[in-house]
Amino acid sequence: MRSRFSAYATNAYQYIFDTYAKPSQAELSVEDIQDSGKGSHWFALIIHSNTILHKDKAQFVEFSAFYIADDNVYEMREKSRFILEEANKHEQWRYIDGDIIKHCLLEKVTRKQICPCNNYPTAWPSSIANKKGKKYKQCCGK
Repeated sequence: MRSRFSAYATNAYQYIFDTYAKPSQAELSVEDIQDSGKGSHWFALIIHSNTILHKDKAQFVEFSAFYIADDNVYEMREKSRFILEEANKHEQWRYIDGDIIKHCLLEKVTRKQICPCNNYPTAWPSSIANKKGKKYKQCCGK
């Protein structure tokens, strides 16, 4: 889940496509994923729960992902289902589908306010210390 979020945060659409389960891949393309991500800046992730069922053959991950679109901050909370699939001679967890539990507007952002990513300890990328305290226009609003 974390690697898929990182791919959304960095616009790595091929990776996102590659981490879909085969039945899901048949229903979409890299271009579909790219189109759905246009205008969105994903910046923080919180994992709420992780449940493995059926002897490691199915896994559910509930998470909240935070993003900015049109100067608005949104939270999307989803319960995703992953399955183990054979890939390159070993098994990998692949995203099959998910149920959106909550999708809501959190706040409108102005260019001169402190960037909202400062309010999330899991903000992407957390390793850049010089983001702290930056205004939205100098940080995620670029």
